[in-house]
Amino acid sequence: MMKNIKNKGVLFDLDGVISDTQDMHAEVESEYLRELNIHIDPQALSARFAGFGDKQMFNTLFAEHGLRHPIDEISKEKWARMTVKVEQCGIRAIPHAIELIDSLYKSGFVLAIASGSPVKFIEQVMEALSLQKYFAAYVSADEVAHGKPAPDVFLEAAKRANIDLNQCLIIEDGISGMQAAATAEIPCIALVKDKNKKYPTDILVSSLQEVNVEKILQWQNNKGKLLGVV
Repeated sequence: MMKNIKNKGVLFDLDGVISDTQDMHAEVESEYLRELNIHIDPQALSARFAGFGDKQMFNTLFAEHGLRHPIDEISKEKWARMTVKVEQCGIRAIPHAIELIDSLYKSGFVLAIASGSPVKFIEQVMEALSLQKYFAAYVSADEVAHGKPAPDVFLEAAKRANIDLNQCLIIEDGISGMQAAATAEIPCIALVKDKNKKYPTDILVSSLQEVNVEKILQWQNNKGKLLGVV
C-alpha cells in the first residue's frame, strides 16, 4: 500500500486577503445592524469579527445587546443584501494576491482556503477571479464545529488538501484568524494596514508584494520567526 504523502502548503483567508470583499461584508452588516438597533461602524466590525461566520457574529452581538432574532433568517437577509452589493461593486482581487497565488502554485505548494464566508460565496469569488485551478480545497466556517478564533477551519482545510501542518503557513488579515493560527501553532502572515499595532503573530506585511516563495519557505522552516527577511 502506498504511503499517504502530505504536502507543503499555504492556507489563505478569503475576504481581505484574496478578494476586496471584507469591506463589503462590513458595510452591509453595519447597515443591517443599525436597523436592528445595534450601532457599530464597518471598521470596528472588521477589526473584531473579520473571519467569523455570520451566525457566530450575529449571536455574539445579539447576546451582548440583549436581543433575540432568528439567526437563520438574519443570515439569509444579510446574504441577500451582500448579493446586491457584489452586483453593484463587483469582486476585485487584493493587490498582488493573484501573482502570489500563481507563484506558489507553480513552485509546488498546495493551496487551500479557510474562510468565514459560505462555500457558495467562496466559489463565487474563485470564479470571478478565475482562481479555481489553484486551490485544492475550500472550507467555510459553516462546515466546522467552531469558527475563528478557534483553529477548526484551518485544520480542516489542511486535512482536505493533504497539507502537512509542519510544512504549512497561513495568510490572514483578521485578528480572529491570527489567533486561530496561533492556537494551531501554524506560522501566520498578517496582512495589516498598521505594522505598529500589536497582533498575535510576528510576521506583519502591509502588502502581499512583500511576500514571496523564498520568504514563505524560510518562515515555514523557522516556525514564523522573522530572521530579518521582512
